Amino acid sequence: MQQKQSGSPKSDGRQLRWHWIAAGALLAISFQLAAPLAAEELVGDDEPESTEVHEEAQTLEVTPEPEPEPEPEPQPEPTDVEAQPGIVPLPEVEALAQVPEDAGPSATALRVDLQPEYRVRSLRIDPVELSGEGVRGIDWTEQRFRLNTALVKPTVGSITIQIDALDGVLFGDNGSFLGTPASNSGVSLSTKRPNLTRWDIGLKPGADPLDRNSYVPVLREAPLFEFNYLYGDILLPIGVLRIGRQPLNYGATITAHDGGRHNRWGASSYSDGVDRILFGTKLDQAWGVIRDGEDHVLDASLDNGVILGLFYDFLKQDNVAILSDDLRQFGTQLQFRLREANWLGWDWRNLAFLGSVVHIRNEQFNSSVFGFPMLLEGRVENFGMKLQYMHIRGSTREISEGFGALSGKEATDQDVIAHGAQAVLDYDLGRVNLAMELNYASGDDNPRPNDPITSFNFARDMNVGLLLFEHIVAFESARSVAVGIENLSGTETASFPLTEARTEGRFTNAIVVFPQVKVDWWRAQHHNIHTRMGVMMAWSAATLGVVDPIMTSINDLSANVADNAVNYHGGLPSRYYGTEFDLQVGYRFRDNFFWTFEAAMLLPGQGVWDEHGDAVRSFLLENRFEFLF
Repeated sequence: MQQKQSGSPKSDGRQLRWHWIAAGALLAISFQLAAPLAAEELVGDDEPESTEVHEEAQTLEVTPEPEPEPEPEPQPEPTDVEAQPGIVPLPEVEALAQVPEDAGPSATALRVDLQPEYRVRSLRIDPVELSGEGVRGIDWTEQRFRLNTALVKPTVGSITIQIDALDGVLFGDNGSFLGTPASNSGVSLSTKRPNLTRWDIGLKPGADPLDRNSYVPVLREAPLFEFNYLYGDILLPIGVLRIGRQPLNYGATITAHDGGRHNRWGASSYSDGVDRILFGTKLDQAWGVIRDGEDHVLDASLDNGVILGLFYDFLKQDNVAILSDDLRQFGTQLQFRLREANWLGWDWRNLAFLGSVVHIRNEQFNSSVFGFPMLLEGRVENFGMKLQYMHIRGSTREISEGFGALSGKEATDQDVIAHGAQAVLDYDLGRVNLAMELNYASGDDNPRPNDPITSFNFARDMNVGLLLFEHIVAFESARSVAVGIENLSGTETASFPLTEARTEGRFTNAIVVFPQVKVDWWRAQHHNIHTRMGVMMAWSAATLGVVDPIMTSINDLSANVADNAVNYHGGLPSRYYGTEFDLQVGYRFRDNFFWTFEAAMLLPGQGVWDEHGDAVRSFLLENRFEFLF
């Protein structure tokens, strides 16, 4: 039986203080465990070689024993496969453009590059519903096969494809034989063929579709294959041209995530893509050609120089006979990258500054929105940093079309003013890495259609913690969105912005302080065992607190929106989400096999209490196997 936590401002204050005390205790313990390793790494324990033994070895000509395998140099965080962020550089282009001068004809022949990945995840969350009895613990095992394929003609161009198979498909033969999805066997004891099913949030049979508690985990049919990316590259004398369905952004940023293995916590489940025409060039090389002429030696590297990107995106076309319903995006990005430098006597490495200007326009909803993403990252000696900021400003009527229909109010053009930021600071002490992660996403506590839009969402795979935002808020927001869509199902609204209120794990309307410690217990050339621990403390960024925009809009009957506002659990809005303790244990073998175990415990704050002031602790366990070749 789970203990309930009664709610009052005083108890919330005491609870918050205990959260802080527990957080400090965990970090202190983890640092005490890590300190001996850090001291060993910094001081060393190698004894000087004996002169007598050395002379005897020379006299007898004894072959010395082979030295033990050298310990590899520590790599910057994160340890997973990492891509440089931005719309450019284009990850494949550097290898595509460079061919050794002494290479034979085969070096420029058409080749096929394959990069297969296979992943299996087993998760248990208990409970996923913090204050109800409808959905207690849930557990499942899912899989995904990913194949990155490139047809490459060196120095000319390439075609790249990314395909997922069995993405999110559950292990086993699931469903009922005459239902949807249908199992392959009518008798579970005799099943020998797993089928294609996923789980999602859906209406419980016979339940009230206007009651958010009626929506529970249900099975859905899953596709066998999904194409994430398909695009072509051509190397021009002045740069590279890429056309097709491609990553919205390379690497991991707060605005977009390419679905790769870039996260410190959790796994990636989405691949943000766009149908785009993109041109990229190195401005410093153009200047070099002007300055040196034929004597200039081309530097096609993507981690050094000044890089310019121009892009045009086709976000929506709809009716090909109507131009006003088209949604287009265009913009530019400028990057300054420096591989290494020696400033003030310090070793500077992998420095980068990215600045972009993006504009989205649409006539149908009178949309005109600008985005200004920026990123600064690099390493100085043992210190590393990655700073991101995004500012969005503009206006649109598209959001108010849906929320106006939901609340019975007139749709209007709304101002859009939103911000997001992240700072990740690392300090390496040999086998120990100390990190501080700070996250901010502006929130919106007034969903009325005549009020400015101020909410900002991180990319879906830009994971912040393991449990609170990834699963708890995602589950409850999905239930509210299902009720909202049911309310709008009989209307003729041209916009369904309610789907974006389903967070799907996105970090939104929050301020997070997230100190972390990582310890490499065993670090060799082909093996690595590490432990990572962190304590995440989360507050709402909106003044009123955590607000469910769907249920608040449905219940909006008074002059002051605060009189009707509720959080995702039906309680009064409050600012503190809670404290989350995260643990990760990982093993790597030859960069081809990764085993990861993760665990989390959430101590809920008043921002996720129900209308009775109740919420219970929640726990997560995840086991993950990954194969990369």
